[in-house]
Amino acid sequence: MAQIITKIEAQKRKGRFNVYVDGQYAFPVSEDVFVKYRLFKGMELNQALIETLKDADRLSKLHAKALNYLAHQLRTEFEVRSKLQEFTEDEGAIDQVISQLKAQQLLNDQKYAGSYVRTVVRQKKNGPNWIRQKLLAKKVPKNLIEAALTDFFPEEQVIQNGRLVAQKQLRHYRNDSQKMMINKTKQLLIRRGFDSEMVTEIMAQIKVGNPTQHDEAIIQEVATKYWRKYRRLESYQQIQKTKQALFRKGFLMDDIESALAKLKEIN
Repeated sequence: MAQIITKIEAQKRKGRFNVYVDGQYAFPVSEDVFVKYRLFKGMELNQALIETLKDADRLSKLHAKALNYLAHQLRTEFEVRSKLQEFTEDEGAIDQVISQLKAQQLLNDQKYAGSYVRTVVRQKKNGPNWIRQKLLAKKVPKNLIEAALTDFFPEEQVIQNGRLVAQKQLRHYRNDSQKMMINKTKQLLIRRGFDSEMVTEIMAQIKVGNPTQHDEAIIQEVATKYWRKYRRLESYQQIQKTKQALFRKGFLMDDIESALAKLKEIN
């Protein structure tokens, strides 16, 4: 027996409508479904069509949630799929929404990878391995990651960015011995995603000066700082604590003994 749409009423939520069949509220639909199926007052429906309309509306709402999630920034397919799984366990419906987003060019892991690499390159803080790790965590295919790195992060740019990171860190560690400065900077570069070969090349392009001259120029100032820090301790403990602190900074024992001797003379 045919059923008749007797009223279509707009909801308070924009783009949503309530459909009444035979004088009774029957189901809601989105504007997309309303237009696609050309619903109108007086239209005849059967149960199969009603179920089709309900399924289409559920899919439309899921698509709307995906659009809202994508409105703020680019996302990977994995991220969108994970987000939609918060709203439904229907993997078939999720697959349909994902396919629709791809067809609309709103979801594209290749474009995402390229955009992500370009952003990191502009920030000048991290290297290729850091990018690989982040994109793999978002389930971007490896071949797309490598293609994006090749296109947007050439070797000369990697080295240039690495030099900027290294120079900043060398200044940060300027109160360490030169050996310690260099080692800490290398370790940081590795953590930031620059591989060992690149780190070697980066450090080779940076002038760090003569280690002996550097250490002699700063050790007395650093030693004085620790000497004052431990001034409330007994003399022996003050000497040992200061010596240990300087050793951790990478200074040679001969230089440490010389600096402490000068401090003892002054004090």
